[in-house]
Amino acid sequence: MTNAPGRRASRRPEAVVFDVNETLTDLAPLEQVFAALGLGSTALRWWFAVLLRDGFALTATGDRAAFGDLALAALDEVAAASDRVLPGGAGTQVMEAFGRVPVHHDVEAALDRLKSAGVATFALTNGSAPLARRILGAAGVVDRLTDVLSVDVVGHWKPRPEPYWYAAEVAGAAFDHVALVAVHPWDIHGAASAGLMTGWVNRDRRQYPTFYRPPTVQSIDLHGVVERLLALGDH
Repeated sequence: MTNAPGRRASRRPEAVVFDVNETLTDLAPLEQVFAALGLGSTALRWWFAVLLRDGFALTATGDRAAFGDLALAALDEVAAASDRVLPGGAGTQVMEAFGRVPVHHDVEAALDRLKSAGVATFALTNGSAPLARRILGAAGVVDRLTDVLSVDVVGHWKPRPEPYWYAAEVAGAAFDHVALVAVHPWDIHGAASAGLMTGWVNRDRRQYPTFYRPPTVQSIDLHGVVERLLALGDH
């Protein structure tokens, strides 16, 4: 897949920051949990979209709430809209399963490739850093990252610019020398608006929204995105 006609970058990034949920982690196993609760396997995407919606709304108004609280409220909304009464402990069941999700098959090799190239790697999550570390640690990849960062430090969710600037500050690099890698176009748009390079992982092979700032590079997997980022400045 060719690079998207986004912002031109003249050099490879000094640091690469990865989104966590769905970019590094694979939420697909949660489909079975939602199905067991009588919500249907397709309710997973609905739930996650409601969770993000509420987080974005709070970010837009300068307010905040814990990721876990938003997740439980989203579950209640999906259940009510589905005309389902959840059994006791359903929220705990979902959150415990969320904390055990695996990483995608291409994560380990992508992180190793960046390390061998001397590029620092970070994870940046809208959730809590301890939860992200636990998930990535269980998957055996947390030690391959320079650090795991959370938006909790700045008090605003992505795609506000502050989380991206914070990640660049921790990396010790200028904004335009840092790349954000994500599967979510809204995350790519936010990072690009904040002045970072970007790499879109188009796992679903869909069209990138024309109303967002385009990614610097894109591919259908992490390997392709990493190789394209490392190739910047070589031609």
